[in-house]
Amino acid sequence: MKKILIIIMAVMLAAAVAGCGKKKDNTKVDEKTMYTLSSSLTKLSAAVESTVRYKKPPAGINDQDLLNLAVKHDPKLLEPFKEYKLRVLQKNKHAVVLVCSKDGKKGLLEDAGCSAAMDKHLWQSSSSCKFTLDPDEVCKK
Repeated sequence: MKKILIIIMAVMLAAAVAGCGKKKDNTKVDEKTMYTLSSSLTKLSAAVESTVRYKKPPAGINDQDLLNLAVKHDPKLLEPFKEYKLRVLQKNKHAVVLVCSKDGKKGLLEDAGCSAAMDKHLWQSSSSCKFTLDPDEVCKK
């Protein structure tokens, strides 16, 4: 009986040590979440594009204020992005919205508001939180 108890304790200890050795990777991105978020991003980037192109936001407006101005008609457009950092690039009356990890280190999604389709799924590669799209190139007529 004593031997069985010792064996059971040894197995439990080994399992506990093995379980502690595995570290959860919080940097992995969920594919389903990203595809759902990309759908929301196309709507948000279109709203930002419209604001930049037609509403003449103040020069030097910061990203958050521009986003808030763009969704004034529908604030729920920002809800899916609460856990992410959003950046906006304005150039020649066009806008690109970049979605990054909350810590601002990893680029996840990037979309120009002038195009109907989602432009870049940065999460599929190891991208930093930097713009890769040029509005002048993406928004050519």
